[in-house]
Amino acid sequence: MSDADIYGNVHNLSMIRYAEDTAVELAQMLQQKHGVESYWGVAEIQASFTMPLPWTTAEVELSLQAEKVGRASLTLLTAVTSEHGTHATVRSRVIRFDSTGNRAAISPEECAQYSRYLTSGNQPTGRVLAQSRA
Repeated sequence: MSDADIYGNVHNLSMIRYAEDTAVELAQMLQQKHGVESYWGVAEIQASFTMPLPWTTAEVELSLQAEKVGRASLTLLTAVTSEHGTHATVRSRVIRFDSTGNRAAISPEECAQYSRYLTSGNQPTGRVLAQSRA
């Protein structure tokens, strides 16, 4: 209920939080599966909202892909969809840090992992990095 506005739609800020939660799931998955021990800080976030998301919608899908892999940053693209269509697209650029809090370069092995999931512009072409249902 706290995610909904007086019109019964999910707040736009909540959709951004959903995208952030999906990115956290990705980081946890990479740590468990591949031993990737990295820490990320959000440097920039942009969201485009295309249609309201009724809070009564049974299933909401979040698809996360890598849009760009930089030397020490990663640009992620998350689509928030349901049976009604695409409700929002959230683009975030995250900066990699090491365990001491210093900015750290992405290792070649880590870069190869992310590059497998690259998109082409706004059209998803790579595999989905993480997918969750809200």
